[in-house]
Amino acid sequence: MPILIAILLLLLGAPPAHADEPPRYTLRYDAAARTMQVTLCLAQALQDVRFSGDDSAARNIALPQRADGGTLQRDGDGWNARDWRAGECLRYTVDLGRIADAQARRSSLRARETITDPAGWLLLVDGTGDAEASVELAPGIAISAPWPPLPARGGARRFRIPHTPADWLGRVALGAFAEHTIEQDGGRLHVALGAGIDATQRDKLLAWLERVSRAALSAFGRLPLADVQVLVIPVGAQSEAVVFGQSARGQGNGLALFVDPAQDAKTFDRDWVAVHELSHLFHPHLGARGAWLAEGLATYWQNVLRARGGLLTPQRAWAELADGFARGARDTPAPTRRLEDASAQMEREHAFNRVYWSGTAYWLDVDIALRLASDGRMSVDEALRRFDACCLPATRDWSPDAFVAKLDALSGSRVFSQRFDAYRTLRTFPDVAPSFEALCLRAADGSALPGTESQRAHVRNAIMSPASPRPILRAAEGRQGR
Repeated sequence: MPILIAILLLLLGAPPAHADEPPRYTLRYDAAARTMQVTLCLAQALQDVRFSGDDSAARNIALPQRADGGTLQRDGDGWNARDWRAGECLRYTVDLGRIADAQARRSSLRARETITDPAGWLLLVDGTGDAEASVELAPGIAISAPWPPLPARGGARRFRIPHTPADWLGRVALGAFAEHTIEQDGGRLHVALGAGIDATQRDKLLAWLERVSRAALSAFGRLPLADVQVLVIPVGAQSEAVVFGQSARGQGNGLALFVDPAQDAKTFDRDWVAVHELSHLFHPHLGARGAWLAEGLATYWQNVLRARGGLLTPQRAWAELADGFARGARDTPAPTRRLEDASAQMEREHAFNRVYWSGTAYWLDVDIALRLASDGRMSVDEALRRFDACCLPATRDWSPDAFVAKLDALSGSRVFSQRFDAYRTLRTFPDVAPSFEALCLRAADGSALPGTESQRAHVRNAIMSPASPRPILRAAEGRQGR
C-alpha cells in the first residue's frame, strides 16, 4: 500500500511531504536602494498554505509572486495559496528604507542604519516551526538580527529564525556597522555597534558591555539564552550615557541600547538601563497584564545585579530601591485601579513608576520570604534558574498566572502565587516597610539600622551577593513548557 500511494502521488505531481524540512529563505539586500529581495521556498507539497506577518505586512509587501505562476489570494494580514508544489518558492521585494524611515519619523532617536521589525516584511508560513535564512550582502554591509546564527555556506550568512507570535517586536538592522561577539557562560552577545563610533569609543563600549553582562551572570552564574542580539545605536550628544533601552523577543531575543558614545567610562558604569534590559532575558513574554511582573523583576535586578557585579555598592543599591519605592508611591493616586489593570494600560496612561516599582516590591517581598523559609536554599535566583532549565527560550506567551504557578512548582512553595494574588489586585502602592524591616533597613533611605546584627541581617547581605553557580541539567529536565 505505501508503494501504491507513492506512485499515485508522483503521477499526480505531488511528492510526499518532508515535514521535517524547515521553510528556507534567501534574502538579498540592495544597500543603495535599501530594498530586500525575499525568496521563500518550501520542500513539501501542501494542499493549502498561508503566509502572514504582523498587521503591517500586507501594506508593506507589494505583489508577492509564486515562482510557478500559481495564484495567491489576499486574506487579511497575509496570503493563501492552494496546491503548493514541493520545492516551490514565493518571491517578493520590500522597501525596507521606506519602512525604516516611517518608523524613525515617530521617534526623536535616529540611527544611520536601516532598522525594521521583521514581522512587518518577512512573511512566515503558518503552522510551521523555525525557519532558516541565507542572507546575501554587499561588501561593507552588515546585518544585526535576533536570529541565532548557523554556519556560513557559500559566502552567505545563515541564520535560524525562531517562529514567534507576529505581534512580538523584533529588530533587524542593516548598514555599515561593526560586529563583535562577547562570550559569556551560557551564551553569546552578538554586538552591533552603529556607524559613527570611533576606535576609542568602540573599546570603551565593548568593555562596558562585558562588565554589565558579567553582572547579569550573577543571577545564577550563566546567561539564560545561548544567543542574544545587542544593537548599540549612537544618537549624538546626550545628558546620559544610555538614553533609552528596549528588549525584544520577536524571532529571537535581543536588546537595543541608544547611547551617547562620547560619555566617559564611569558614566556608562553608573547606567542602569543595560542591566535592566538584560534582566528581561530571564523571564518569558508575559503580555500587557503581566508587565508589572516583567518590569518589576528587571527593576529589582537592575539594582541587585549591579551591586553583585561591583558596578555600585550594596548600600547604594538599597538606597536606589528605597528612592524608587518613594517615586512609585508618589505616582500612585489612592484609591485607584487594580495593579494588573494599570499594567495593561501602562503605556497609554504613563503609569510607569507605579507599575515598575509595585512589581519591584513584589519580587523583593518574594525573595525575602523564600530565603527566610528555606534558610537561604531557595530564592528568586534559584527559582528562575530552574525556570531557565525547563522553559527557556520561550516562543509563546505565558500568562502571568501560569508563570507564577510554574515558579511555585519549581520552588516547592506557594510564595509566588500567594503574593501574586495579593499584589495584582492592589489599588494602592504596596507597603514596603515590612520588607525593609525584615532586612534591618530603613524604608526611607535603605540605610542599615544601627546595632542590628540580627539573624535576619544575613538575608540582606545574601541578596546583594552573587549566587553560587549550580549545574543546569537542561536535557534531563526536558525543557518543557516553552
